[in-house]
Amino acid sequence: MDQHPQTTFSRPSKASKALLFIDPKTGKPVALPSAVQTSNGTSTPPPPRPLVKPPTRNSRASSREHSFGTLKGIDAIHPAPKQPLAVSGRASPELDVYARPFVPESLTSINTLRGPNFETPPVNQFDFQEYIEKSLPTQFFTPPIQPTPPDSSFNPAVATQEHYEHFFEYHIKAEIEAQQRQNASYALYAHRVDTTDLMVVSFKVPGLQENSPYIEVDDIVQLRQIHEERPKAPRRGRPRIEEPFQMAQWTGVSYNGRVSNIRRKNETLVVRLSGPSLQPRRLRPDSFMVHHLKFNVQFPVPEERFLPMRHVLPVIQQALRVIMHTSERQLFSEDSPQFHRWIRSMLFPKEVDSKLQTSLNNLSFNRLLFDSELNWEQQKAIESIGGQNYGTLPFLISGPPGTGKTKTLVELAIQLVKNVDNVAHILFCAPSDPAADTLVRRLASHFNPTQMFRLNRTSRAFTEIPDTVLPFCYVSDDALSFPPFKKLMAYNIVVTTCRDASLLIRTRMTNSDLYAAERGLVTAIHPDEAESFSAKLHWTTLLMDEAAQAMEPEALVPLFVAAPPLKSDRLLSTPLFVMAGDDHQLGPRLSLHSSPMNTSLFARLFARPVYAEHPLARAKTGKAPPILNQSMLPILRPAFANLIRNYRSHPAILAVPSSVFYNDTLLAEAPGTDCLASWSQWRGKKWPVLFHNNVSPDDMDSDGGGWFNSGEASLACWYAASLVCSKLIEPKEVCIMSPFKAQVQRLRKVMRGKDYGGVFWDVDIGPTEIFQGLERGVVIICTTRSRAKYVEKDKELGWGLIDMPNKMNVALTRAKFGLIVLGNKDILLQDPNWKAFLDFCERNGLVRSDDGLGETAYDTDDSVRTTLEKGLLDKEEKQKELKVSRALGAGGQNNGMWTSGMQEPPSVEGYDGGEDSEYLDEAPSVYTWQ
Repeated sequence: MDQHPQTTFSRPSKASKALLFIDPKTGKPVALPSAVQTSNGTSTPPPPRPLVKPPTRNSRASSREHSFGTLKGIDAIHPAPKQPLAVSGRASPELDVYARPFVPESLTSINTLRGPNFETPPVNQFDFQEYIEKSLPTQFFTPPIQPTPPDSSFNPAVATQEHYEHFFEYHIKAEIEAQQRQNASYALYAHRVDTTDLMVVSFKVPGLQENSPYIEVDDIVQLRQIHEERPKAPRRGRPRIEEPFQMAQWTGVSYNGRVSNIRRKNETLVVRLSGPSLQPRRLRPDSFMVHHLKFNVQFPVPEERFLPMRHVLPVIQQALRVIMHTSERQLFSEDSPQFHRWIRSMLFPKEVDSKLQTSLNNLSFNRLLFDSELNWEQQKAIESIGGQNYGTLPFLISGPPGTGKTKTLVELAIQLVKNVDNVAHILFCAPSDPAADTLVRRLASHFNPTQMFRLNRTSRAFTEIPDTVLPFCYVSDDALSFPPFKKLMAYNIVVTTCRDASLLIRTRMTNSDLYAAERGLVTAIHPDEAESFSAKLHWTTLLMDEAAQAMEPEALVPLFVAAPPLKSDRLLSTPLFVMAGDDHQLGPRLSLHSSPMNTSLFARLFARPVYAEHPLARAKTGKAPPILNQSMLPILRPAFANLIRNYRSHPAILAVPSSVFYNDTLLAEAPGTDCLASWSQWRGKKWPVLFHNNVSPDDMDSDGGGWFNSGEASLACWYAASLVCSKLIEPKEVCIMSPFKAQVQRLRKVMRGKDYGGVFWDVDIGPTEIFQGLERGVVIICTTRSRAKYVEKDKELGWGLIDMPNKMNVALTRAKFGLIVLGNKDILLQDPNWKAFLDFCERNGLVRSDDGLGETAYDTDDSVRTTLEKGLLDKEEKQKELKVSRALGAGGQNNGMWTSGMQEPPSVEGYDGGEDSEYLDEAPSVYTWQ
């Protein structure tokens, strides 16, 4: 076999272990490199030695006894590892490091062959038509509105109200195609599976824990069983025949199996099949060949996930077109159909939809709260929504990390149901099942199962539902189902996901359908009342949590459920629509990063003039907005609230995100955040923030797209072990995150390997995205990237943390007591947001570097310091003055008890500075709505 020492090829993990890696230029096999090659032709040294000595075989202590409680201080055992200064040259400039792993054509061609395909039926199918016929008089329903083809004026790059339907239909199709391409890269070839009854298989799926690919229960997985023939091991004394690989054979049958169980922890899928039995492993007596049970596995994109969005678009489009051709005089007359204004004002609100404020608000509120811990901004939001005095447009609650968005919405839901007239039935949505389950848990102490219902799709697995949520679900025949009509109408709150709100559409439980059924039945019984008919809508409020994570077409599904009918007479009231979110954190999960659907409805609305140009919104000059005073009246009542009090993080952790992303307006009010002040690794001001300038090289894993950094992984695990061994924090409160999947896998391997004695399994390690909405005591961020030439490709693919402001914000704001960032300073300085973080660390001495530079604080102009940073410095100065005063008071002089050169660890529980003010975050987009 020829040797190619300068190549970067290695065996792909997704192909059979016996497959060879072929150089596409020479067509010859490539030997695996034994060491990482550097630019000067030398090899980098092996990773740093183990930080914790694993127990030996002769040790009396078992692995269970070898816990972090019995370890010596890790700093005493091993100092922080030094990193090599050489820059990796493993990825040759002549090779495409992003190329897909090589898989023999004999395997890939099998997926293109035709043959019998056996479909596995879904489980727990619900008969929607039967339910409708048992519940409502169907003869009064209007026929569904059909999609309309776009005309020649449609431009997919320009978003207009006239082509609202076509715009999103176009980009939904583009997203489906992008997901299909992405899922194709997750295909497995010659992949070994386990089976028990030959019709249920289980197998590992690399990346499943990180949702790569994203799979749900009852999704379709396509499997094609193949036979790979390899020479049987020769008998003793006979020569081995060197035939590394022979042509794979397909059985000629493909299965569209259904996922029955997902074990994300060990990345295992369980799939059930229908059709002819699989061919088990067996020996052929006429040859020396062994047949193995292996499959080619593909993951089709379930387009059913997008169908609810596509079905509501024509209805929304019709309402928008009607309003565009209705004069202003007709629109605002009392006899005008109210639905026109409601649909348009929810999606394209204007100043005319708002109401004027002519007097100042009361500084106190008389409303009796169910949650007495709500702050002034949260109470003000609830008071405004409950009073319904801001107009007919969405009320937006902007909640930065740790400010209590969900807490506010939960209190709002309770107040609306129990204390506000004309609000009896609330539809409460979130983009994901875990977020919806959280809402149920928060509301469970205020509503019993006869008042609140958790609506699930019938295919959802019981194992995914928390025990505290299950009593609020409806179960029939041992499966999740839909409650009877009478029972459904009695619930005060229905909690579901935005997508599963489509179940209410399919069962004709929307406001439009219920209105049509009621009006049709009443006027059929009392024809003389047709002219005077008036009705109260069933769904009186739509609340949406984590709204910035929902695609706009996804948010339209519950919006259509709550929307008034297209042709309505007199309505006693129109529904309230309230969204809470943060457009400076991660948005919708999409495969196509250039898609305009990356901008959520929440973010797009906040950028509209009625919100962004309000006098109490964030000033365009970058300053905090003014306090409302008498001279500013009259003014449009703000249909938004901005939460500014953070109850999660130490002020030093929050200082940069507040300044960079929230106009320096956040207040740190979390108690007890100085619990790690005595940890030995803090630098400079001893604040619980540390940047370690890591110069070790990044590298590409064998999957051709995953980046890792071995030196950085060793550092991160060392810091985590040091924290745990200090006994200042529990392992479960420590989290290590990276934006790269391969780095996450590397971190898990190191942290949970034998080098650390197997005692750090509770340290949470995962990709940055999965931590949105979560918090941990200490967060260790691995930025991973060390080569500037790949940064642009990272941005194109949506990878990394450089020039990814929303992902960076999520990473920095998960920590409560401590934040450690590992990265290459020269690379991070290219990003102005990261530069702000590095400047903050350097001017306060919060930097560690193997070359010894940058570890001392330097003087700087106070004008560049953040508000929270100044608060910390002021508090430290007062503590020092107090110590001097006490020392002089005790002995009349210093007596050596304190010197100006000493640096005391700060004891800061939070900074409460500034005045209550309202601000607004704009959401810029390359797409402009007209």
